[in-house]
Amino acid sequence: MRRAVSAARHLLQSVAVVLFCFLPLLPLLLLFFAIIFPPLAIAGSLVSGDDIGLPPAWHRWRRLPLLVRLPFVLFVHLPIGMYWLLGFIVEGFLLKPAALLAYELLARGPPRSTEPCESDVESNEPSSRRPAPASEDGGRYREHDSVWAALEGDGDKVIRGDVRLLSLSWLMGLADQNGVLPRRQELPEEAFLDAARLKRIEAGARRSLDVRRFERVFAAWSKGGGGLSPFLGFMATPLHSRRNADGLLPIVSISYCWLEAAHPDREGRQLQLLCRKLRSLYGGRGLLGACREYGFSDMGVFLDWSSGYQKDPALWRGWMADQALYAKSDGALSEQQAADRRAYEASRTAEQKAAFDRMLSNTMDLWYAHSAITVVLLTQLPDELPAGFDPSRTYDSRGWTTFERCSAELAKISSLQSARWSLVIDVSDEGGGAERRLPTTPQRMAKLLAGCRFTNGADSSLVLQLYAKTAAAVLGTVRELSYVGLPLVRGDEWTSPTRLAEALNYCERLQELAVCGARLDDEGARELAAGIDHGALPELDILSLNGSRFGARGVAAVCSVFERGVARRLTLLTLMGTPIGDEGAAALASALETRMLPPKLALSVSLCDVGDTGAKAIAAALRRAGPGSRCRVFCYWNRIGLAGRSALLGALEAQHGPAFDHLLAGTQHTWLLGSAAFVRAMARGLRSASESGTFLPT
Repeated sequence: MRRAVSAARHLLQSVAVVLFCFLPLLPLLLLFFAIIFPPLAIAGSLVSGDDIGLPPAWHRWRRLPLLVRLPFVLFVHLPIGMYWLLGFIVEGFLLKPAALLAYELLARGPPRSTEPCESDVESNEPSSRRPAPASEDGGRYREHDSVWAALEGDGDKVIRGDVRLLSLSWLMGLADQNGVLPRRQELPEEAFLDAARLKRIEAGARRSLDVRRFERVFAAWSKGGGGLSPFLGFMATPLHSRRNADGLLPIVSISYCWLEAAHPDREGRQLQLLCRKLRSLYGGRGLLGACREYGFSDMGVFLDWSSGYQKDPALWRGWMADQALYAKSDGALSEQQAADRRAYEASRTAEQKAAFDRMLSNTMDLWYAHSAITVVLLTQLPDELPAGFDPSRTYDSRGWTTFERCSAELAKISSLQSARWSLVIDVSDEGGGAERRLPTTPQRMAKLLAGCRFTNGADSSLVLQLYAKTAAAVLGTVRELSYVGLPLVRGDEWTSPTRLAEALNYCERLQELAVCGARLDDEGARELAAGIDHGALPELDILSLNGSRFGARGVAAVCSVFERGVARRLTLLTLMGTPIGDEGAAALASALETRMLPPKLALSVSLCDVGDTGAKAIAAALRRAGPGSRCRVFCYWNRIGLAGRSALLGALEAQHGPAFDHLLAGTQHTWLLGSAAFVRAMARGLRSASESGTFLPT
């Protein structure tokens, strides 16, 4: 009788929700379904289960003008959205509760146990983890105000004018004229963009869909109990847009090799190469074109030769390249050598030298490590090089360029939601991206710099010290890391799961981690888990492994880290689009039952190809975990039948009482034509979109 009353209550609640909430908001819901579901299903239909990323044709389609895409939206996306919205309402809120009512009356479910398991007591095993050197200065690498202070002066370490940024459009124009870039003292005023102009450019960024808001609202809804009001707020997210949705600064930093000790590009060949490459990126739109599409009319450029005060290269003499000779006192040099050196040093005033030193000591790290600044890597040398140039001194062999690139890779967003360029760009890649790499820890940097070459040997210790300070501040205080579409390759020097684990061990204050579409298989998941230290990630709140490729063994490896006290504050773990199947669901059930998972975890296994067997295993584990466990499980869009749904619903209500989101447990429109194929296509589409570095394939 109690089961029948519960099922009848579900039916009445569902009918009330449809009549009083969903039907009045039908246009909003239709918009949501048309934006979210059809693109994923269509993308998933274009790839097989083993394909990586989306087909190139799909990316070309996305760049077509809106008017060209409009018929496709009206006659494909909208009908599919209407079809699935109808299924969502009819099944989720009418047919399913009615079927559950009949099932509860006719079938006998598993007994409801409330006995706590033996592992109720949390482990108090002490942490053996090496503490990461956190810094209170990490905000300067995320907040825009620190960049404006670097340009306008902070009243302490930086004075207004220490650093100036070039106009990217002016720089491109100079290259068109086959010009040579002068040092800062000789540049015309129109070559520069000041902070006031850059702020106006930033304010002009266009409005776009705020995908980050979608993710935040979804996470809040999942963690907060799944009530009706948060659910409707989640549905309304496609209506929200904002300017500069990616939170970028209209600033580009250039990392490149100096071709000579006194002048980086005396004949302008590097400038020609750089601008030619920048112009050819992104299908011929160029970096400046992509920025203008985003709404940035121009970009400020940090380029050390023209951003900071430099000595006059015309006064350089060849003997000065000999550091041992150059270091001698004037008395030890010939009269002419001493006069030459004094003239060269005097070509930059004492005030200018002080400004350059402040730039080097207090802002150099900022231009490369700041999360909102785009970094361009000119890793390719010109075809024609100055006489006497050592061709073995490549980009990767130099100390300062190694520092600049590794700083840029510490914590930048790997996948932008609206801007159509990468935050780290290697212009040798015609596609406009760089070979994406994981963060370099100070220990790894020491080994890298040991094999690098410096014009001045004293620079090696300076660079290592500066990088250690930067890495500690960035990794030690970063709140969010996203590696969407970055493949984790076992054994790779720069992108292995072990390397990611090493970096995560430094992230004392990390709250959100997304390793989505990383092609992480069972062995990769095991390697990643094995590299994370005991007690690591103490403030991690959200872990997203969406679009992975592992199964039951990978699930067990992920869950094993929680036994070592890792991420004990975690409240949301999402595996959406990962084909774990029933065996993976059973592995999760085992972790739930033994209290291996954090105590207040919300677990999403939507679009994970889970069936009745897996759903029943999870339901049984929730019951056996007892009332002390507060875990919530979301199983939307799987192949779960009536028996599995009933078991899930009963287990969730035994733990948490009646809740709106429980009505959606195991939702799949089994009565709709092509339901199973559509859901599997959606899962493949989500996985492919993640592996391509995007959230949605639209």
